[in-house]
Amino acid sequence: MSPNTAPADPATTSEPRSAAEHCAAAETLFTRAREIYPTLSSRAYDQDEYRRCLDWARMHLRLAETITAGASLVLAHRQLRANPDVPLHDTYISAETRPWNEYLKNQHDPAKRPA
Repeated sequence: MSPNTAPADPATTSEPRSAAEHCAAAETLFTRAREIYPTLSSRAYDQDEYRRCLDWARMHLRLAETITAGASLVLAHRQLRANPDVPLHDTYISAETRPWNEYLKNQHDPAKRPA
């Protein structure tokens, strides 16, 4: 077995994750890439493994950023709706926040998580 061979990546499970969990998964993958780098050879497998770690880490960071942005949008919309002094006549934010509300609700609903 090559020193750069790793077991199945725990960061690719299908279970929903929070932004913090995506950041942790990215950190794990960056650590793995750092471990691979000193022994990186010109073999295609080694190069692919290194690239895969970096690509998946980048994807996890983008997901964390997206989840954070969506949660911020939902929070801002709720704060605006709670303030009667702010008119929300022609805003289309609710079309954006509705899917995020459902997503965040499902993330925190223990009945919907797999056992």
